[in-house]
Amino acid sequence: MNSGYVYRDRVKPDSAGRSVLDYHAARFAHSTNEQWAVSLAEGRVRVNGRTAGADDVLRAGDELEYHRAPWSEPEAPLEFAVAFEDEEVLVVSKPAGLQVLPAGPFFERTLLHLVRSSDVTRTEASPIHRLGRGTSGLILFGKSEAARAELSRQFRAFEPRKTYLALAQGTGLPSSAIARHPILRVPHGPMHIHVAHPSGKAALTRLRVLRRDFERDCTLVAAQPITGRADQIRVHLAALGAPIVGDPLFGPGGRAKSDAKPGEGGYFLHAAALSFVHPLTQRWIKLRSAPAWMQ
Repeated sequence: MNSGYVYRDRVKPDSAGRSVLDYHAARFAHSTNEQWAVSLAEGRVRVNGRTAGADDVLRAGDELEYHRAPWSEPEAPLEFAVAFEDEEVLVVSKPAGLQVLPAGPFFERTLLHLVRSSDVTRTEASPIHRLGRGTSGLILFGKSEAARAELSRQFRAFEPRKTYLALAQGTGLPSSAIARHPILRVPHGPMHIHVAHPSGKAALTRLRVLRRDFERDCTLVAAQPITGRADQIRVHLAALGAPIVGDPLFGPGGRAKSDAKPGEGGYFLHAAALSFVHPLTQRWIKLRSAPAWMQ
């Protein structure tokens, strides 16, 4: 069991006049009216610091708190390795299966929580970019507001260099290729995923074959995402007819092949190299990491 969490919200003018129950049931659809009624009866919702009743009427600017009770989170790795750290920057190597940010059933079993609770100098650290839960490897954190602002600017300008290692199915990929399939966000059950689609947003990935294993019918690929679309490497390799080994979601064509959730792992993708300009010293920091599955 984790220690629970307090979700905070502020009432906007267009929601003034609604009851506390109606507001929460409409805004937070993860729970039904009945479930919100129970939470209110248990005193878990507060308005401006006071316990709220279901029929209390909200006003614009009211501050809301929902005190979620402790819950059991799914199993996940609870360790990470530090690749680089100073007063401004932290780079860690994330294991596969560990979610970066709190979402869904994960809160304390996330990389953000583990990093911030691991040292007093990391309590404000925040990731500058993302890795999928099933992806392992290097991820960059800014430890100060100034560092986060500068590193975020670099990522918006596509200045940092990232290289991933992927184990792709088959041995038919060309020695080098550039994947340009547009990527579109589409519904996937109660969630959304990103797939290859002509009407999607522009996406570009450089690919280079490092080794072909004809006996196991797979290929080790170095992938450099130039743009930063969600699941870009997984989608592009699948669109080229070489899905990542163990990928439960993306199949040939870069489309969903099952009803697997986007966060499900089991695939072989690792953020193996990361280069960026240090926000304070203005020197290039170049880091490498080898995936456990390479051994």
